[in-house]
Amino acid sequence: MHSTVTKTSGLRIANLGSVTNPNSIHGIYPYRGKISAIDAAGIIKQLQPATLLDPFCGSGTIVYEAARNNFPAIGIDNNPLAIWIAKGKMGSLKLDSEYVVEALTIVEQARKLKRTREISHLVKKAFHTETAYEAFSLFNYFDEMSDYLRACLLGATALTARACNGYMWTSSSVGKDIQPKDYINFYDKFLHKVNKHAYPSEQRVDYQIHSYDSRKITDLLPPKSVKYVFTSPPYFDSLDYTAYYGQIVYDILGHDRTEVKKGLIQTASAYEEDMKKVLDELVKVTTDDALIIFVVGDKKIKDKIINGGEFFSNLLHHKPNTVIERGYTGSSSQIFDKLNKTERKEQIVIWDKSTWC
Repeated sequence: MHSTVTKTSGLRIANLGSVTNPNSIHGIYPYRGKISAIDAAGIIKQLQPATLLDPFCGSGTIVYEAARNNFPAIGIDNNPLAIWIAKGKMGSLKLDSEYVVEALTIVEQARKLKRTREISHLVKKAFHTETAYEAFSLFNYFDEMSDYLRACLLGATALTARACNGYMWTSSSVGKDIQPKDYINFYDKFLHKVNKHAYPSEQRVDYQIHSYDSRKITDLLPPKSVKYVFTSPPYFDSLDYTAYYGQIVYDILGHDRTEVKKGLIQTASAYEEDMKKVLDELVKVTTDDALIIFVVGDKKIKDKIINGGEFFSNLLHHKPNTVIERGYTGSSSQIFDKLNKTERKEQIVIWDKSTWC
């Protein structure tokens, strides 16, 4: 594996042969655009344990890997779906045998519920009728579940929807309405998730997950309280983080996706200004010797390729100390790269505040 060492931060950044790691806690739910856990762990292990912030934590990959390596970790996101998954991942670090008992108890209770709920068009597209009622019965206990079981239930929703549609849908994208639907036992898929993704850690766990707006971080965190910022920010081509399997989850839970979207940074016209606000806030909450690490990427908008490294380099008064570009393979985005005739490229943008005057 080829590696490059930055001149200012000393970080070794490897070109990745694969960015997927499904046989881990990170395969619990197919959250769109999540950073590779392999990559996150590789960077974190080169740092000295200190408070680390991910202001766009998504499904919690970076926060999980940081906490697992004894970093006091803070994750922030404004998408309820992301927060549910991130808290579930973090909760798995402290699991014991009681989570299995909890899951089995809930399934037993769910089986006894009457099936009176109306099935929406979206849920009909996703599930066999019998499977849908099984899903509804478990979601009745969503608010009572431990964080880990909630995340497993969300993951089971995506996995079972794929299965009901003959696995014609991809792991990250909802496809067309496949008929007839296959009946899949939702309870079994839920229990499968519960057992598959439990990876308890013997390490000290010190973390915070906040449902909050990263454009207002100074309202949440004290000045100079964070040593490292490590994040993969929302894509700047307005990827909808409430769509795909998330829209099924929101529909079942009765959440208004349009209201959720209003609070997210995913509007192309406002993206640059929003990111400037976030970076200005990050400067205030980080120490004078902090590292700010953004993993970004090239994006094709219409016929124009926008280099993520160049874009983010112009958002702060201080230019980044290092911008490293690399390619990678093995991602779920490959099919879109082929369609768009692009190669998957990303940039690691690093600001080292110890060099600032």
